[in-house]
Amino acid sequence: MQRLLFCAGWIGVIGLGFNYGQTPTTRDLGLVGDRFRPLQYEELTPEQKTMVEHLFSGERGGMRGPFNVLLRSPEMGDTAQQFGGQARFHSALPKQVSETVIILTGRYWTAQYEWSSHKAAALQAGLNPAIAEAIRAGKRPTGMTPDLEAAYNFIDELLTTHQVSDATFQAAKDRFGEKGVVDMMALSGWYCLVSMTLNVDRYPLAKGAKPDLDPLDNPLPPTGTAGFATAPVLNPSAVVAKTSLVGKSKMELRGDRFPGIAYEEMTPAQKAATERALSGRGAIGAFNVAIRSPEIADAMWAFGDRIRFHLSVPDKLKEMAILITGRYWMAQFEWLAHRRAGVQAGLSEATVRAIAEGKRPASLAPDEQAVYNFCTELYLTKQVSDATFQAIKDKLGERGIVDILGAAGYYQIVSMFMNVDRYPLADASQKPELSPLAKPLP
Repeated sequence: MQRLLFCAGWIGVIGLGFNYGQTPTTRDLGLVGDRFRPLQYEELTPEQKTMVEHLFSGERGGMRGPFNVLLRSPEMGDTAQQFGGQARFHSALPKQVSETVIILTGRYWTAQYEWSSHKAAALQAGLNPAIAEAIRAGKRPTGMTPDLEAAYNFIDELLTTHQVSDATFQAAKDRFGEKGVVDMMALSGWYCLVSMTLNVDRYPLAKGAKPDLDPLDNPLPPTGTAGFATAPVLNPSAVVAKTSLVGKSKMELRGDRFPGIAYEEMTPAQKAATERALSGRGAIGAFNVAIRSPEIADAMWAFGDRIRFHLSVPDKLKEMAILITGRYWMAQFEWLAHRRAGVQAGLSEATVRAIAEGKRPASLAPDEQAVYNFCTELYLTKQVSDATFQAIKDKLGERGIVDILGAAGYYQIVSMFMNVDRYPLADASQKPELSPLAKPLP
C-alpha cells in the first residue's frame, strides 16, 4: 500500500515544475550551498530527479533551504521533506503560532537562514516585532497572547530541558488539543533537522544579508523549574494500554499523557494510518502519540521506515547516531530498544556503556570515531568544525553524512514525542538505564 503523502500532487508534476523539453539548470533549481556544492539538474540520478519533481510540484514550489543537502540521500530526503511539508503546511496551529515555533527552534540552533526566512513569515502572520526581537536576543518576550505563551513555554521547555512539565503540557493541550500538541512537536522536530542540516552545510544567506543571530550560551531562557538533568516524574499507574486486533495483526497502544487508543475508537483517517503502519514495521513506540495527528503519523512512519531499514551507512554507525541522540535526550525507551540493536550491529558493549554513562568511549574504530565526533559536536555546539566534517566525509562520503543527519534528526523527533508523553518502558521488569546528567555528552 502506498505510504507516502501528497500522491495526487505527483501526477502531472512535469507540467507544474518544469516544461516538457526544457532541462532545468542549477539556477532554475535555486540550489546554493557551502560544504555541499549546488547540484546541477543534468547530473542528478533518477531518484534525485524524483525528489526534485516532488518539491517543485508541492506547496514549497522550490528547493531553498536544506534540500540541496538532502538530495545526497534522495530516497530518505524525499520522505523527510514530505514529513516536513505535512508539519509546515497542514498544522492545526494558528499560522502565527506555527511560525513562532519555527523561529524559536531556529533561535535555539542559531540557524541563521531559517531564522531570517521564518522571522519574515512570522511578522507577516501578525507576530508583534517586539516578541520576535526578544526571541532573537535570547530573552523571554512580554505581552504574548495566551496561544503564543502556551506554545512558547512548551517549545522552550522541550528544547532546553528535554521534557515538559504537567502545567505546560496541560496549557498547550487546553489551547490546541492533542492534535495541536503533536503538530507542534512535529513542526519543531522537523526544523531541528533543518537547522542541523543548514548548520552542517554552513548554508549561505542571501547576497548582502547579514547574520541576525548572535551566538548565545542560552539562546532560549529556560522556563519552569525542571533543569536539563532533572529526572521526569513518572507515574506507572497513569499508563493506559489498549489492545486491538486489526485484521491479523495484534496491536497494543499505550501511553501516559496520551493514553492508549484502541482501533475501534479511531477516526477513519487514524484507522487508515494505523493499517499502513501495521503493514510495515508496526504501530509501535511513538505511534500512539503520533496517531493523534494521523497525517503526521503517516508521513513520520514512512520517514522512519527509510531510516530504520534503507540507509547507505553500516547499521552500527546508524545505531551509534541513534544512541547518542537517545542519550542526549534521555529517552529511556528509545535507548533500551537501540542499545541491543547497536550491539547486534557491531558496537561493543563497552562503547554502549560509555555513551550511557556520559563518557567518551575508548578504542573506537575510525568510522565510529568520525560519527561519534560529528554527532556529539553538533548537539553540543550546534556546529561542526572543518576537521570533524572532513573526517566523516572521508569515511562515509556526502550521502553517508546525510544519512547520519537523517537518523539523528528522526530519532530526535521520536525522543520529543516519547519524553512529552513520558512513554512507559516495555514491562515492569525493565529499569531505566540513563541517569540524568548535566553533561550527557562529553
